[in-house]
Amino acid sequence: MLWKGTPMTTPRTSRPAVGRDRLAFDRSDRIGLTVLLWLIGALSVVGAVGMPLRSWVRGDAIPLPMTSPIRVADLDRTGVAYGSGTYAVDLAGAGTGQRILDLLPGILLAAIVLGIIAMLLRFMRDISVGTPFEPAQVTRLRAIAGLLLIGVPITYFARLSIDGALLSDLDLGGIDLAVSLDLPWLPMTLGLITALLAEAFKVGTRLRDDVEGLI
Repeated sequence: MLWKGTPMTTPRTSRPAVGRDRLAFDRSDRIGLTVLLWLIGALSVVGAVGMPLRSWVRGDAIPLPMTSPIRVADLDRTGVAYGSGTYAVDLAGAGTGQRILDLLPGILLAAIVLGIIAMLLRFMRDISVGTPFEPAQVTRLRAIAGLLLIGVPITYFARLSIDGALLSDLDLGGIDLAVSLDLPWLPMTLGLITALLAEAFKVGTRLRDDVEGLI
């Protein structure tokens, strides 16, 4: 006698689905960062170069910050210490040479910002194609660190020196000038962090070469 029934089947074990990494830096993130970087670059060029050129064309005065020690006779007699004051001075009727001097720090700063942006975009491109640990990546990071550590302070001191030179062309009525140093600590700190990151990528490149040599 034959019995008919449903055949026995072995249950399949399905692998758990791997969820999407929500923190992954994907294509949309790269596009957004690219747009943001170029927007920062455009604003830097407009602020550092475009606005002084606009003032030059319109014949506006060059605004110059001036720091001078405050002198109060009563305080001098009592020996009380006091600080310096900062004033806004307008250089009207500036000549061509003065206008060019005023433009130089802004041009240098804009060039530094655009250079950093260009290297960051190339750095991001190599990561997106799966080749993050390349010697060129280390070179780019070191160049960015150099621009932040050296280039930005040079721009700062150039601005300070040129402002002082332009102020010396004015009749300030015997007012003594004081120097107020406010170093760009944030870019310099970012430069140190970028230099450290470059060393990490250098180690990663060496490890990748060692692994490829063993295969």
